[in-house]
This record gives sequence, C-alpha cells and structure tokens, in this order.
Amino acid sequence: MRRALVMAVGTIGLIIGSCASAVAVTVPKPRTKQFSEVEAGVMLSSSGLRFEDVYRIKRSPDGEGAAIRDGIWHGTTFPVSGTDTVISNYKDGRQTATESFTLGTPQLDGIGTITGHGSCSGGTNQHQLEKCSYTLRGTYDLLTSVLKITLSGTDSRVASG
Repeated sequence: MRRALVMAVGTIGLIIGSCASAVAVTVPKPRTKQFSEVEAGVMLSSSGLRFEDVYRIKRSPDGEGAAIRDGIWHGTTFPVSGTDTVISNYKDGRQTATESFTLGTPQLDGIGTITGHGSCSGGTNQHQLEKCSYTLRGTYDLLTSVLKITLSGTDSRVASG
C-alpha cells in the first residue's frame, strides 16, 4: 500500500515536471533586428508652442502606414528643440512612440535639418510587446510645411515559437 502511494506521488510529480518544462519551451522569445523607416509629412496645425503633424509612412518593416505626431516646441528661435508623441498605424496594428528632436536653422530657401531620437513602447496587435529605439534625420521646409524624415534603429518584438 505504501509502495503504491509512493509510486502514485512519484508519477504525479513526473507529469507535473514534464508539463512545466513543455510550457517553458513554448514561451515566445523576443527577436531584435535593425530597421529603417522613410516618412513624408506636413504640419497640420500649430497653436502657441504646440503642433500636430501627419505623415505617410512610405517604407518600413511593417509596410506602408500613417503617423500622427503631437508635440511641443521648447523655444521660439532656431535651432529649436522639441518633444512629441507618435501614433503610427499599420495594417498589423498601432505603435506608440516618444521623440526628442532639434530643428536646425533654415537656409535662405526655407529648408532646414531635423535630427533627434525616439523610442517605442508597445501598441496594439503585432506591436503590443514591441520595444524600439532609433535616431531620426531629415529636412523640413518652412514655405510648404513639408517634412521628410528617415528613422534608423533597432526593434525588438516577441516572435511566435
């Protein structure tokens, strides 16, 4: 009787142990990769030191999409720095990010440089567990309000299996 009880407890322990190791094997692991994204946009509105831009995402690891940047300038003279929050929409979900940037002094033709950095921290669907960091570089045009930027950095998201 005692031997049967020990065997039963031992068998239950073996089953629980094998189930726990099977679960540990199937936990998705994040994968990190380099990425670049090309965007073109225009300033929609500004009020005081606040602004809102809209962008067409022309090329990215997630395909084409659209982005909205809501931000604030930290000054009124060039070069001027600022911060913004970005919501990017792709066919596989929405990604959120924050950025810090500087607009360089424009040339006589009204075109100036944009430099900065940003990081994303999740979103919806495929972007829910995503983390990324990147630099941004591009140009802005004071006459047309057109902005062109390229993001380059690393992206880490959970892969299935």
